[in-house]
Amino acid sequence: MASLKPLWLSVGSLSERLRRADSLHLGLDFDGTLTPLAHDPRETRLTPRARAVLQRLAREPGVHLALLSSRGLDDLCERAGIEGIFYAGSSGLETRDARGRRESHTGPATLPGPLARELESWCGRFPGAVMDTHSHSCTLFFSGIEPTLQPAFGAGVRRRIRPFHGQVELVHGRTGFEVRPEGSWDKSAALAFWLEGAPGSGALFFFGDDRRDEPAHAAARARGGVAVAVDRIVSHAEYGLPGPGDVVWFLEWLEREWHGRGEASAAHPELEASTA
Repeated sequence: MASLKPLWLSVGSLSERLRRADSLHLGLDFDGTLTPLAHDPRETRLTPRARAVLQRLAREPGVHLALLSSRGLDDLCERAGIEGIFYAGSSGLETRDARGRRESHTGPATLPGPLARELESWCGRFPGAVMDTHSHSCTLFFSGIEPTLQPAFGAGVRRRIRPFHGQVELVHGRTGFEVRPEGSWDKSAALAFWLEGAPGSGALFFFGDDRRDEPAHAAARARGGVAVAVDRIVSHAEYGLPGPGDVVWFLEWLEREWHGRGEASAAHPELEASTA
């Protein structure tokens, strides 16, 4: 991992990259990236401004939009509420493409029933803990727990996971622990799945704020894309933004640049021909 460069200082080169691209792929995490983190994940909502720019981008010709979240797929789709885009829930374990076709990427693997019951009981002992159960995984949110009790909560989660070594893995995020089948898909696999068949000259951006986004940052950069970490100091990403509000600002900038690029090509077809 390395220190991050401020994204806003690179808009000149990014604008040139967009001018040469024939498509734009935007992959975004949800909590902490598009929306501020909440103590209770059930209270998280897109702001009207964030929703509006996502809806406009989803309708823009040549733009392909994806939301990749640790939330369950149904929860993510309901909270975002944007049709015609790609969704990846449970950090890539389940996906829904732009046509609404759903797929599971775990095979027969599921969380052992005794473990799920143990974790649910453990959460019940800590006021503010929330267990979000998905089809093949679960997330244990600790952000609502009294800070002095969070280390004890985490230690208890790890103790309960230990007997299931080789069956499940624990991923520590900013606001919760994700418990998932060992060796299952992550966000980098979901990103690759989304990009299958994508044009080689397309521009790719990925935005994420969490440790669970790091594989996707690395994958985006390996594909020549722009990886942007949100509210992080070091990351596998190249660029950084301070918070979700800055992400929305940048999406609005991207929208203007992409729309303006299309208008310029229509007015001056010789420019488009020169980049072919």
